[in-house]
Amino acid sequence: MGNVYASTSKDINKQPVILTGSHIDTVINGGSLDGTYGVLSSLTSLGELVQQHGTPKVPIVSVSFSEEEGSRFDATFTGSRYLTNQFDESILSLADNKGVVFETARQLAVTELQHEMPIQEYWNIGKYLELHIEQGPILEQTSQNIGIVTGIVGQKRAQIKIVGQANHAGTTPMNMRHDALRQAIELISNIHECLDDVADLRYTIGQFDVLPNVSNVVPGEVTFSLDMRQLNQDILEKYFAQVENIVHQYQGTIEPTTNVKSTKMSDELQKILVAATEDHELTYTSLPSGAGHDAQVISYKIPTGMIFVPSIDGVSHSPLEQTQDDDLLNGQHVLKKALYKLAY
Repeated sequence: MGNVYASTSKDINKQPVILTGSHIDTVINGGSLDGTYGVLSSLTSLGELVQQHGTPKVPIVSVSFSEEEGSRFDATFTGSRYLTNQFDESILSLADNKGVVFETARQLAVTELQHEMPIQEYWNIGKYLELHIEQGPILEQTSQNIGIVTGIVGQKRAQIKIVGQANHAGTTPMNMRHDALRQAIELISNIHECLDDVADLRYTIGQFDVLPNVSNVVPGEVTFSLDMRQLNQDILEKYFAQVENIVHQYQGTIEPTTNVKSTKMSDELQKILVAATEDHELTYTSLPSGAGHDAQVISYKIPTGMIFVPSIDGVSHSPLEQTQDDDLLNGQHVLKKALYKLAY
């Protein structure tokens, strides 16, 4: 699937390993830290531990997952889903905006990688740790060095389509138009009214396509995205269903593209991460994650823990994404200490 691994042992198929890492892809016009920071920190920690303490009692594997964001293909967490046997084969037929099919891109990526590490398709993972920038403002605003993640929100994404009638802008009377864009704007306004006051629900309409997208033609079709997130899965399901009803009132269609359930992080691993943080005399707070991560889908099958470090001004998924060097090092030190406690 294009995932890349480094291991403290050539033979990792005989016992459960400790997996640590993150993803290597990013969003369009994204920053340099989201995902990549966790990958490099896991690899650095693994190398330093072997150099300083020798081979661990429990093998440690560093992973760089190939596709977490879903920026190229309309599917998320494909690398981590594949590794944990949660992959949907229908994804293989998806195409990117240039018409390249997922399976074609996958085969090309795997062909280009060097297969130096003999592993089974699905091997035994005992625990998973992921280090990541927070992508939000909480740690910086509360002056905390480290965030210990308690859980990750559920996430639903969908594409909503309104179909009208494309027609000449000069010859079509206003009262005889079937303007898809005008209908879409009214629909979006109703979605705002439905969702704005729901506590702790975060939703975004961030992608908008108008056809034929010509200045002198009445829009005939509009497609836009909806991203909804909530830690309480029941609330998320309830209000997504309400949005579906609103869309149908406008004779629109709504096609779900992502459905990731909320999850809790391992209590045991949270305690280990707290101890590792205290060993380095760093401050910390416990908090949920409003962003999805590979840790989310992995946690459905495997005990999982997650560490956050502060993001400057809470900015992420942007070229302005930054974290102080000291904070980046603090996170790597905590990850390394936690891996030592688990593996040595």
